[in-house]
Amino acid sequence: MPKENMTRYAILGLLASGCTSGYEMKHTIDTSLNHFWKISFGQVYPMLKTLVQEGLIVEETGEGDDRKTFVLTPDGEAELGRWVEEPTTELPVQRNELLLKLYFARHESKDTTIQKINQHAALLRERLETYQMIEQSILAYTEADDAMYWLLTLDYGKRKTQALLEWCEASVQTLEGGNSS
Repeated sequence: MPKENMTRYAILGLLASGCTSGYEMKHTIDTSLNHFWKISFGQVYPMLKTLVQEGLIVEETGEGDDRKTFVLTPDGEAELGRWVEEPTTELPVQRNELLLKLYFARHESKDTTIQKINQHAALLRERLETYQMIEQSILAYTEADDAMYWLLTLDYGKRKTQALLEWCEASVQTLEGGNSS
């Protein structure tokens, strides 16, 4: 059985959360979803077209407005609800270039490896700062029924990032000849 295209559910979910145009979706993808689910903007409009053809959404155009907006149909809401209720049965496979290089790092100096890990840690600290800004933004937007769930996904990212920072510290310590525990 082929894997389902999760972009369809991301688009349905974005519509259910109030993003009605491709522009709004791109903004939400860039500022929220891309932290845990990668979607290229080039996937959005073809998927919108497919969802219209399947009758899960309808396209609307305002009077005197060229901007296209989209709305979930009852079938679209049902499809999103069905998918959300399905259990998640697999752990995601992470592709991490740093880990791949680290696996073969005996071919470079320890100093170079330590430098790469420290650079990775700097990126992680930047991500943590971004997550903190996102959290403030969500907390300021308390009207949203989705806010509690957005905060749960954000908490996952913050905790994972913090754990990765701890891994970076332990790895550098190991490479420098100290304990890694």
